[in-house]
Amino acid sequence: MKFYLIILVIISTQVTYAESLTKVQLDDTKICYPSSFSPDSSFMKAFLAPIADELDSSDGQELIYIPAQNIKAKVSGYTLSHIKNNGVNFEHELTGLAYASSQIGNPNGMAEAAWNVYDRTDTVYVEKDPNLPFYRVYEYHKPLFMWHLVRSEPLKNPSKAIPADWYIGHCSESAGSFSCKQTINFESIFYEYELQAHDLHLRSEVSETVKSLFKEWKQNCKKN
Repeated sequence: MKFYLIILVIISTQVTYAESLTKVQLDDTKICYPSSFSPDSSFMKAFLAPIADELDSSDGQELIYIPAQNIKAKVSGYTLSHIKNNGVNFEHELTGLAYASSQIGNPNGMAEAAWNVYDRTDTVYVEKDPNLPFYRVYEYHKPLFMWHLVRSEPLKNPSKAIPADWYIGHCSESAGSFSCKQTINFESIFYEYELQAHDLHLRSEVSETVKSLFKEWKQNCKKN
């Protein structure tokens, strides 16, 4: 009996369970990502309920969130969370939408809007960000809850193309701080996600990490 129990323990410690995968094809690219990254199998379903009617994977889009720990594993300086004004710990997962590239109109539309803001509206307000080496551009006559974040003040009559690194992202107040939309392209997939202000200085590293995850997810499909 004792011998049997020892064998049973040894065998049971070797049993592993593979996480289920969600398979999605957007245009010509298929990815198989962890099902736990989908709101249908996580608390994110409730969190995103207010915009549920805007989400439709049959129309070339898929809601995917990436836990903060998965980013931290590849970007050592990434911030896992911060404490909100109400004392709640807010995790810095990346929440975003993966689109089929064919569904995207002008991917640089927001950057162009900020660059040509004086041609688009008479109510422009620009201020230096209080903590970052960037400027906030509001398409209003005063600061509100959303803005463009850029490297320098936009020109009133720009005569040149937008510098490649001028536009940082479209931002909005979030969880006692703010977050900015970032994008990556992976083959025929366009992924737009929210990056917290705490980690904007790591946006290039985060972007490369997200691309590497999509590459892994594509490889997953070949294993199944």
